[in-house]
Amino acid sequence: MKPSALLLALAILFACNKPPAAPAVVKKTEPTVRATVVTIQTTIQPANKTYSHEIVIANHRARSTDEVDQWRLFDFAQKQVTYVDDIAHTVRVQSFADAIASRRAAVARPVPDGMPRAQFAVTNAQKTLQGVATKQSVIRLGAYQRELWIGSHPLIPRGLFAMLQASEPASSPLAGITRAADEALLEVQGFPLVDHAELPYENKKLIVDNTVVRIEQRDVPLGLLTASGKYSEVKIAPVSSNGRH
Repeated sequence: MKPSALLLALAILFACNKPPAAPAVVKKTEPTVRATVVTIQTTIQPANKTYSHEIVIANHRARSTDEVDQWRLFDFAQKQVTYVDDIAHTVRVQSFADAIASRRAAVARPVPDGMPRAQFAVTNAQKTLQGVATKQSVIRLGAYQRELWIGSHPLIPRGLFAMLQASEPASSPLAGITRAADEALLEVQGFPLVDHAELPYENKKLIVDNTVVRIEQRDVPLGLLTASGKYSEVKIAPVSSNGRH
């Protein structure tokens, strides 16, 4: 793979979310729960495409609506993530600690000499977004740059963003390229209110913006934050101290 193509692939991995499904509609007969709903708008240029999805938080649980048939349910009371597969009708439960250990093991693989490494830095820049103070963090990988404006909103669990990163699979043999940035994101105690990424590519600049546009409380379907009790459980082997299952 050419270096420019590698950077593009990694940039997409870093910055892009798949287009989400439409927001859930509450049916009159369906049980509901009062929840915090974080609406995130994604804009992609130069394709000029805009999507939005929501992160729903209630009763110490959270999930993102951009995951549909296979999705993750985060339980901050039990400190565990449940991987739900609505197609296979299975669930897998993993502790937060094991999810973090698995992620660290995946990015600990050696990287060939001469390959670029992602760098992470917190700058002195600050601004107020959605009523909270945020600080700028920057990830650089060659010509690729990602800016995250991270703040601690009282309605968003402080470790949610870190767990979203930790429980995302890192199966690429070149995952070690992102090791430093990955480790920094696992330590984040806050949530990015703005996440801007750009990469010059073939006389164009690819830009992906993820922006929190609204944080509100409203009723949502209870099933959004519930894994079916009828699904069979697939066991995940615990991670040992050396990072192996």
